[in-house]
Amino acid sequence: MKRTIALLVTISASLLLLVGCSSGSNGGNNSLYNKAMDNGNSAVNKKNYSEALAYFTSANDAKSDKEASASKEQAKNLVAAKNSMDKHDLDTAKDQLNDVRNQSNGNSAMNDRAKDMLKQVKKIKSNRSDLNKSVKNASDMIDNGDNAAGMSLLKTVLNFKGINGKYYSDIYKKAVDLLQNSSSGSSQSSTTNSSDSSSSNSSDSTKASTSSDSDNPAAKGDFDIESRKSNGKTITDSDISKARQDLTDQGVKNVAAWSDNDIVKAIKNAQKDGRTTIKASDIRNQ
Repeated sequence: MKRTIALLVTISASLLLLVGCSSGSNGGNNSLYNKAMDNGNSAVNKKNYSEALAYFTSANDAKSDKEASASKEQAKNLVAAKNSMDKHDLDTAKDQLNDVRNQSNGNSAMNDRAKDMLKQVKKIKSNRSDLNKSVKNASDMIDNGDNAAGMSLLKTVLNFKGINGKYYSDIYKKAVDLLQNSSSGSSQSSTTNSSDSSSSNSSDSTKASTSSDSDNPAAKGDFDIESRKSNGKTITDSDISKARQDLTDQGVKNVAAWSDNDIVKAIKNAQKDGRTTIKASDIRNQ
């Protein structure tokens, strides 16, 4: 915003100088107006809306008319919407972008840009909702003593494409902090259990091993028990990330809540059906 203001002052000062130089001419203001509008439209084509705002403001000051005023308002709302998105204030961004679209006598290029940004806002809002639910569910699991399941769910959140970008940075931090705290808690619990186990007799230890470790893969840390081998190839982490993105692009909700194990099974089911792109139904087609 400071850069926009500085740019506006610089451009306005330059154009005012032109006004002074051409004040004796009957077409002075028209010339200034046309030049500023041309520069503003050029900035729009480059998607530099801060610069466009400065030029359209100068054009409107030179000769106030519907086109200059409308273009100025559209550029201002596009700049504001981008700032709102960066602050995760998506409802405000949506309102500002709708103002761009509904602007009378507006610039068609900025109208189209607002449409694209509205789609982006919708997708970001949906992703944030799914990711926040997953972090909340993971936190509840950990609070209820199921650290393994909670940590596994957090890892799926951290595997989400773009999770450490500006639109999800706050969720990323929550997931990382929770995972670190859970890992620390698990280590302390493991140390305590190891100490307790060593004080037990060998018969009890053998019985515990038989009743839990052998029957429960999660007790040994084997959370992804589904083999990643399929059709002579290995399903990689990249394959899993791509599958998650495919589901998200299809509008599937709560993709982050699916474990890597679930995704592997879905990929295998899709391959059996001769597809390289998974569908939500693949997770249930076991």
